[in-house]
Amino acid sequence: MDSEKREVASQSSSTFSQKENVIQKEHVPEGADDGYSASHLESQEPPQLKRTLKARHLAMISLGGVIGQGLFLSAGANLAAAGPAGALIAYGIIGFIVFWVTFSLGEMATYIPVSGSFTVFCRRFVDTSFGTTIGYNYWACWAIIVASELTALPLVMEFWTTAVPSWAWSGIWLVIIFALNMFGARSYGEAEYWFSVIKILAVLIFIIVGCITSGGLIGNTTPHEVYGFKFWSDPGAFSADGVLGVVNAFVLASFSMQGTEIVGITAGECENPLKQVPRAIKNVFWRIIIFYLGSVFVMGMIIPSTDPRNLSASSSVTISPFTIVFEKAGLSSVAHIMNAVILITVLSCANSGMYVSSRMLCALSNEGLAHPKLSYISKKGVPVYSLICTALISLVTFATSFIPGKALFIVLTKLSGVAGFVTWGGICFAHYRFRKAVKYQGLSVKDLPITTPFHPFGDIFGMIACVVIALISGYSYFVPADAVGLVGNYGGLIVCAILFITLKLYTRSKMIPISEIDIDTGRADPSLYIDRDADREDISGPWYKKAWRRFLIVVT
Repeated sequence: MDSEKREVASQSSSTFSQKENVIQKEHVPEGADDGYSASHLESQEPPQLKRTLKARHLAMISLGGVIGQGLFLSAGANLAAAGPAGALIAYGIIGFIVFWVTFSLGEMATYIPVSGSFTVFCRRFVDTSFGTTIGYNYWACWAIIVASELTALPLVMEFWTTAVPSWAWSGIWLVIIFALNMFGARSYGEAEYWFSVIKILAVLIFIIVGCITSGGLIGNTTPHEVYGFKFWSDPGAFSADGVLGVVNAFVLASFSMQGTEIVGITAGECENPLKQVPRAIKNVFWRIIIFYLGSVFVMGMIIPSTDPRNLSASSSVTISPFTIVFEKAGLSSVAHIMNAVILITVLSCANSGMYVSSRMLCALSNEGLAHPKLSYISKKGVPVYSLICTALISLVTFATSFIPGKALFIVLTKLSGVAGFVTWGGICFAHYRFRKAVKYQGLSVKDLPITTPFHPFGDIFGMIACVVIALISGYSYFVPADAVGLVGNYGGLIVCAILFITLKLYTRSKMIPISEIDIDTGRADPSLYIDRDADREDISGPWYKKAWRRFLIVVT
C-alpha cells in the first residue's frame, strides 16, 4: 500500500492536487491513449503559480526574508521614542502577537495550502466582505512597504553620495526589484535565500560585537569605555514620554515584524507545504527572540535614546543603529561594509514585498474580487499584471522630489504598520472560527498537520491586542496636532472602515454560520506530496554536532 502511495506521489509531484488540475474529458479526442492524455492535455492547461520554492528557500524566508530597514533603520526611531527598556517592551509585545498569528495561519495554510491563503480563509470562515477588506488591506500594506523601502534606499545611499537625487535612486532600484520578480518564484526564492543569509550573519555579528563593546573589551576610546546599562540610568530606561513612548513605538515595531504571513502566502508555491510550512513557522520564534529582541537589547546598551542620529522627522542626519554600534566598537572601517549590508536588507524586504503583494492581488482576482486580467499568469508562473499594478503603487516614492524624504518615509512605515494590525487581527478571527467549524463538523484536531498551542488563548489575545493597539497608537499626535503622525496612524484604518462598510451595504453579505463553513475545498492530500526528507539520516552524536548538522540542513 505504501509503495502505491509513493508511486502516486511521484507522478503528481509537479502539481498541487489532482482536484486542482482536473482536465475535462471532452478535450480528449476519441481513441487517444494515455500518452496523449499526459502530454497534450498538460500543454493545454493555463499557466499556474509554480511550486518551485524549496525547503531551504522557505527556511531562509521565514528566518530573515522580511528583516529590512524596519530593524536596521527604524529601530533607532523606537529607541528615541520609548527608550531602551520601552523599545524592548514594545518589540516583546508585538513579537508575542506575531508568534500566535504565525501558528494560527500556519495551521490553516497547511490544512488548505492555497496562494493568498488568509484572505481566502477570511472570506470562507468569516464573511465575504470581511475577507475582501483584509485582502485589499494586505495588498496595500505590502505595496506601501515596497514604497517605503524604496524611500529608505536614498537615505542609505546618502552615506556614500548626495550627488544623485532621491527619486533617481528609488527608480533604479525599483527597476531591479521588478526584474527579479519577473523571473518567477524560483528567482525570488533564490535571491531571497542569499539576501537572508547575509542579513542573518550581519545581525549575529552585530549582536556579538555589541555585547563585546558593551563589556569594554573593544571600543573607540582609550581605555575602552564600559557601557553596560549606563544609558538605562542616564538618560533613562524610558523616554520622557514614559508609557506614551512605548505606545508610540508599537506601530514601528509592527512594521519591523511585518511578513510573518509570507509563510502562508508561499504555501501555494512551495514544493511540499505539509512539511516545509510547519518548519518555517517554528523558525519565526527564533527570529523574534534573536534578531529583534537581541538586536534592540544591544542597541539600548550602547546608543542613548537622545542620540541625534536616531531616525526622526526632525533629525538632520539619520544613521542606522547598526552603523553607530560598529563606530563605537572602534570598527569605523567596517562602516562601508555595514552600510552595504543595510542596502541589501532594504532591497531584500522590497523584493519580498513585491512578491507578496503581487500574489495577494492575483488571489483577489482569482476570487472574482479584482479585474480578471490581474489573475493572468505567464509561462514562468508570474502574475504579470498584478506585479505591474503593485509596481505602479511604488511610484509614490518619486514624491520625495517635493515631500521631505523622512516625512514621507515615516508616513509610509506607519501606514503599513497599522495595516499589519488589521491583517493579524483578521487572521486570528478567521482561525478562531476555523477551529469552531472543525469541532462542529466532528473532525479531530489531530487531523491538522500543525496545531496552535493553547487555543483559543492566542486568537483571543491577538484580536484584542490588535484592535486596542491600532486605536491607541496615534493618541499622542492629537495634541499638539501632528499631520504626519495622524495620517500614518489613522489614515489606513479609516480607508479600511469605509471599504468594509461599503462592501457590506453593496453585497449585503452576512457572517457565515459555523455549520456552513467549508473546510474541505482545497484540503491537502498528504499522499500526493513527496516526502523529500524520508531518506535523511538520523542526527546523532554530541549536542554541538547535532546543532551544526541542523544548521547545515536549514541553510542548504
